Amino acid sequence: MKITLQNMQDVYRAKLSSVDTMELKGYELIKELFVDSSGMGAADEPALIQSQFKTELTELLKKHGSLTAKITNAGQFQVYVGLFKRNGASKMHKVANNTYMINTENGFIIRLHDTDILSIDYGIITLDSGGFDTHTTKDRMNQFLPARYSVYQKDWAWYIKDSKENKTIPFKDGITLQA
Repeated sequence: MKITLQNMQDVYRAKLSSVDTMELKGYELIKELFVDSSGMGAADEPALIQSQFKTELTELLKKHGSLTAKITNAGQFQVYVGLFKRNGASKMHKVANNTYMINTENGFIIRLHDTDILSIDYGIITLDSGGFDTHTTKDRMNQFLPARYSVYQKDWAWYIKDSKENKTIPFKDGITLQA
């Protein structure tokens, strides 16, 4: 979300994104602020209260003109607000909704939201749901896996079908396969 002095109150509607993802999208982290999100913090605590946050944000916007704000981490009562400035071209490209391909020196990575769900490096495939056992995660994995593999669900458990070897492997995060 682009923030300027005119719309700085919109910073509270910022979406979640990791610093790593923003850097891959061509942004540079200018500053990450630790902010109280409960409204019950005190000025002498480590997390900035709303007035301190507004002061800090105003100074950064005066210096940089406009910034992109993202929630980079969130806890129960505090959040980290990352303030970014575009610094170059994106190092990843969109391949589906919320899904990006990142080319690496020896292969590629498929990132769904902020989770690297599939990577191929030197012919080794690594799969990771990031704990998000969803239809979309399986769909994206299947979309980019070599044709011999497919991920499916049976009785709430995930499996990988290897049609070349004619075998089924129980899925677990971090599992590696041969490309």
